[in-house]
Amino acid sequence: MEEKVIITTFTDPMMGLSYECEPIFRKLETHFGHRVAFRYRMGVLVRDVHDFMIPADEGDTPAQSIQNYNARLAKIYESEESISGMPICMDGFRLFSVEHPSSRPLCLAYHAMLQAAPALADQFLYRLRYATIVETRPTTYWEELLRVARLVGVDEQAFADCYHDGRVEAMLSADLRMMQEMGIHTLPSYLLEYQGRQMLIRRLIGYNAFVAAIARLTDGTVCPQAVSRDRDTLRQLLAKHPLISPIELREAFDFETDEEGRAFVQPLIDSGEIMTQNVKNGYFVVCNL
Repeated sequence: MEEKVIITTFTDPMMGLSYECEPIFRKLETHFGHRVAFRYRMGVLVRDVHDFMIPADEGDTPAQSIQNYNARLAKIYESEESISGMPICMDGFRLFSVEHPSSRPLCLAYHAMLQAAPALADQFLYRLRYATIVETRPTTYWEELLRVARLVGVDEQAFADCYHDGRVEAMLSADLRMMQEMGIHTLPSYLLEYQGRQMLIRRLIGYNAFVAAIARLTDGTVCPQAVSRDRDTLRQLLAKHPLISPIELREAFDFETDEEGRAFVQPLIDSGEIMTQNVKNGYFVVCNL
């Protein structure tokens, strides 16, 4: 078996920047196939919302101050939509509150899913981003985390047991310790590994930069390949990503436009295998397989 390039992303489920990079990862996934594997480490982007507040956020009450911060954060999210065009909707954004001032619960939830159902962890991470950035659900709340867990089909009690088990705290602490030891202070950052070699990238990069980095790391032995535009390849991708945007499909299959991608998946829409779900500024494909 050929050794894989492991791409570890240091991130947080609430990160708009990582959400906007999903098309890059779909392209890496399809163009490098079995030669790459993806891992995630949680960085707790917001350990305490008060650390990020500025004088302009100050209100008459703590709740008002956090509400003002949420409104300012929403504008930052909206500005990130231009990175790839992945739909962002900030209507009624209310991620943080007095009772829930940190993104730590989202990071713990990812590790709980990694414990309860490893095969569903990546879908869960994507769904958490979608719930936070597109649906503007308050995913810092346990009830919302449990709702997203149900959506990916995990055993609810197993997920809850893992979330409330001290092991996930230890796993998150290990992630944060690793970041500190590696001098990572910016999210997202990426660690590429291959045959004992490592390459750390402490900034946001695009697909071409990933290709160049993989070529350097592997001495040119791991290269992107052409992607087959056939129904089997499409179904394989949808099985791994049952919620996916047309922008991701465009990048995954090298289409010039979203319309070409729509024509490609239309037979599966007509057959009822998949459906579309409209959101503000776009839509997503939902797999019924």
